[in-house]
Amino acid sequence: MSDEPTGPTSDAGSADGRLDVGFVPAECPGAEATGAVQTSTLLVEHLSRHHDLTVYVASQLDASERDLPAEDRVDYVLHDDLPKLPHPISVIVDALREETDALETHDLVHAYSPAFLPVLADLESPTLVTLNSYVPVCPKGDMMYGGTEKCSGPGYGKCVGCVGRTALDRQQGIENELRAAYTALGRLGFVHENIERSDDIDAYHALSPHLVEDYGDLGFPTDRIEVIPHFYDDAFHRPEAVAGPPAEQPGDDLSLLYVGGLQDIKGVDVLLRALPYLAERGVDVSLRIAGTGPLESKLRGLAADIGVADRVTWLGYVDHADLPAEYDRADAFVYPGRIDEPFGRVLLEALASGTPVVASDVGSTDYIVGDAGVRFTSESPESLADACVDLVNEYESYVGAVPTQLERFAPETVVGRFCDLYAAVARGDVGTEGRDKSAEQARKTV
Repeated sequence: MSDEPTGPTSDAGSADGRLDVGFVPAECPGAEATGAVQTSTLLVEHLSRHHDLTVYVASQLDASERDLPAEDRVDYVLHDDLPKLPHPISVIVDALREETDALETHDLVHAYSPAFLPVLADLESPTLVTLNSYVPVCPKGDMMYGGTEKCSGPGYGKCVGCVGRTALDRQQGIENELRAAYTALGRLGFVHENIERSDDIDAYHALSPHLVEDYGDLGFPTDRIEVIPHFYDDAFHRPEAVAGPPAEQPGDDLSLLYVGGLQDIKGVDVLLRALPYLAERGVDVSLRIAGTGPLESKLRGLAADIGVADRVTWLGYVDHADLPAEYDRADAFVYPGRIDEPFGRVLLEALASGTPVVASDVGSTDYIVGDAGVRFTSESPESLADACVDLVNEYESYVGAVPTQLERFAPETVVGRFCDLYAAVARGDVGTEGRDKSAEQARKTV
């Protein structure tokens, strides 16, 4: 399917094109957690303007403590405050299975998490699964064998060895590693079931182009995978910054920002090691780090050891509502990730704020950043420093490219594409080798 923006065109469902959609979010909407949770929340708000949603929440969080989004034409079915034993993922899957009969009543069911693939695979209703992580095909969820190289696919013995090797290499604390190992090893059977059942889903939604190739290599039907990116959060959008007068070149003073977890895969150590190279190039650089994680003490120690502690401000956890101000005060946002993450929502947050990006060359960062930033060789502090110098020297050009790049991720553009995909899934028009639909089911969805 094309990844070019289009508007809603369906006449499926009701006379006005509205569909009755069963929507399964990644987590409890309204929770401040991962980008997938934030996007689930935003999708509920935006899609409910076009379709009737029943949102099925299966979560270990307490929904009563969350501000659930949207009320008009949205119903909630809550399985919340679930236990984490015997295993977090099995508990939430089992909770959703209790709603099988209800899920069968919808024009289509969309799970914005691949964790629910086994449940949707058993439904007769048209199904759509979002591929927003590697959890369904990798017990660790990163597709990195031993944490150092791209994995070619799971195997029981291979995955057990990989989990142990990665824990030893990361050294993020015994408690953290034991918890991560328990979670990963508990997914072994789940991963193999997902791959075996992948052909039983009518359509897939991938956040970025590299996911199509990665999942295709593992046997998922690529003719049923549509690439639709995240859309930016209006809370971060600064029209005056994005479309205003040209930004002034930072000169010798460069203010950088990092937002994210302080863990090995995020590459914050690479960012810190780049600061001395920038100083050697005559750039008076400062860095603000927003986030927490198991590597914080080690990263603070690294900053001191390499003589850049006075250039780094550790902000700790920053409330989501306070992040726009952090992007506003930065000359550039840095994304030093080590792995092919499914998307990287922080990149959109930066662009929506009018802040150009310096990003490692992993995953689909080129697809997201385009001409509104500079990419560097992952794992290379010197390459990161060179990218920052390039950005400083051509700053007006990179900032000037932000509006055009950002338009690809405007809410109305992306939601329009979701509406088109919903209509196609409900009609059974996705892919050429989809599941056989009975005449009765076909009549129900058109």
